[in-house]
Amino acid sequence: PNLQNIPIRSEAGRKIREAFVAGEGHVLVSVDYSQVELRLAAELAGIEALKKAFKDGADIHAATASEVFDVPLDQMDPDTRSKAKAINFGILYGISRYGLARQLSISSDEAGQYIAKYFERFPELQIYMDETKEFARKHGFVKTHFGRKCFVQGINDKNGNRRAFAERAAINAPLQGAAADIIKKAMARVEPALEKEGLGAKMLLQVHDELIFEVPEAEVEATKKLVCQVMEGVVDFSIPLLAEAGHGKSWAEAH
Repeated sequence: PNLQNIPIRSEAGRKIREAFVAGEGHVLVSVDYSQVELRLAAELAGIEALKKAFKDGADIHAATASEVFDVPLDQMDPDTRSKAKAINFGILYGISRYGLARQLSISSDEAGQYIAKYFERFPELQIYMDETKEFARKHGFVKTHFGRKCFVQGINDKNGNRRAFAERAAINAPLQGAAADIIKKAMARVEPALEKEGLGAKMLLQVHDELIFEVPEAEVEATKKLVCQVMEGVVDFSIPLLAEAGHGKSWAEAH
């Protein structure tokens, strides 16, 4: 089966993941990067307020909500935080005011104000996006932090819709691409690290920002600790990468 696309968010998806189980005497360990694309955006665009929040270990969506909606952190409510979360992720994918309006069930004018306020509070991101689009128009590709080229079709297309789609791809590709580079670097380092420590974990699968292992029951904590250390130390950024681990008899339990 296509293991990259086994669902998780729905009740049916969680039930499907219960079907993936570890062998006798083993459990499944899942380790994934926390908010890696947001961290990359903060790092690559040099967004000082977000970098500080990540360094301080703050709740990044609450911190963003505080900046954008002028709400003190100690007065943050779940609804405001949820709006900030939608904007945080939406902005990275080049969401339009209409797309955000649909997502938050608000008017497009209100959504437009939120987006404008976001760029006002984090001007470095607007500069980064404009420079990235300009580079793509000039060269026909963008680069990840590690130098890998991602070609962008239609960036100079006369058709506005095609051009807008290509611009969104140009902005997102260096972030998604760098996240993909990072997980591959981690995979290359994890296996020798496990071997060196004499651990019997077997790396089974990579799904986006997540690595899944089949681990002897007696080695679960040691494996989780080592894999997190390797994943967090794979690049030297000014902000920390954070890896989070879970385990269980099934993939549903481990996540």
